[in-house]
Amino acid sequence: MASRQPAPTGEHVALTAQNGDYAASRPPIRGHCEAPERLEAFLHALEAARGKRLLIVIKGHPDPDSIASAIAQRHLSAEFEIESTIVYFDQISHPENRALVKSLDADLRQYREDMDLSAFDYMSFVDTQTAHLPVRVAQPPAILTFVDHHKYVGGFESAFTDIREDAGATSSIYAEYLEHSGLGLRMGNSTDARLATALMHGIRTDTDNLLLARPIDFRAGAYLRQFIDGDLLRLISKQSITARTMEIIQRGLNNKAIRGTFLVAGVGFVREEDRDGIAQTSDFLLRHEGIETAVVFGIVNGDVVDGSLRTNSPTIDPDGWLKTLFGADSAGRHYGGGRRNKGGFRIPLGLFARCRDREALWAIGKKTIEDLVFEKIGVENEKSEAS
Repeated sequence: MASRQPAPTGEHVALTAQNGDYAASRPPIRGHCEAPERLEAFLHALEAARGKRLLIVIKGHPDPDSIASAIAQRHLSAEFEIESTIVYFDQISHPENRALVKSLDADLRQYREDMDLSAFDYMSFVDTQTAHLPVRVAQPPAILTFVDHHKYVGGFESAFTDIREDAGATSSIYAEYLEHSGLGLRMGNSTDARLATALMHGIRTDTDNLLLARPIDFRAGAYLRQFIDGDLLRLISKQSITARTMEIIQRGLNNKAIRGTFLVAGVGFVREEDRDGIAQTSDFLLRHEGIETAVVFGIVNGDVVDGSLRTNSPTIDPDGWLKTLFGADSAGRHYGGGRRNKGGFRIPLGLFARCRDREALWAIGKKTIEDLVFEKIGVENEKSEAS
């Protein structure tokens, strides 16, 4: 299943050859579609997998965009009699995301060691830069579809690839598929209303309530609006900040170090279920007067440095900046990455995770991250500011 990779223009689309029989029988593309060949190739890939078993992969901690995109992939695959299972590997830690999954009755499966992933015929990846599984599989299934909006990195083959850096959310791409495929959403259908609501929430969260939205995101929102469940959208959008997250934000305020328009804050040890507090803290600290870029980090679960970057700077590309700063492991997988205005990094502590002196371990981790960041921006590290 070789893919054709176009020149890097900000949109990366690998298209399968069209099958004449399928092209003659498929539902007609509806309305004005920006790139009908993209949609044709997506539907053709699904038709080629008719009746097969599909593993839809969510990598990293599931967020609204990845959750909604995975559900949309399953919804569209079902039209081709494809049996789909959505699997995720990292805990759903954010209260809003747990509420989203519960409210949608989303049927996501967390990976367990007794799962035989090689039993699936194909895989689909959504809302992720890379196409490797986080666990070892002797014979991983072939990749059927790969749909994302982050910076293109390549390194894989798939029957269909659609990567659009000009989209604020992967959910917007799936909304376009739904709108123009003839397999779209139906008025008055409760299942379709939940899907539309999930996609709208995914777009809102990944575009900062449409502040960072691009044309495709506005078009998607206009299409989805007529199908959403307004009460459900309000419910999943108004989850309160937990007490532990408030504590993490307070630690970030107390331990911030400001150099010019950069703010760096270490928040110490954080439980796995509270790790989203790191990203929420970086969102909050970016609002500090005079700050264009905020980097917040902590040691999560005692074995990994987890960090979040937020920026308003027109000169910083979070993806390239973090990959250059932290590098990659022996397999070439980068410790950090991101997109237009945000990014994240996860660095395993390895042998140092066995250190029983938490104070010493944090001191080393904190100084290392701060030194790397300040060296990157060309200033010396000093004592953190407490104000």
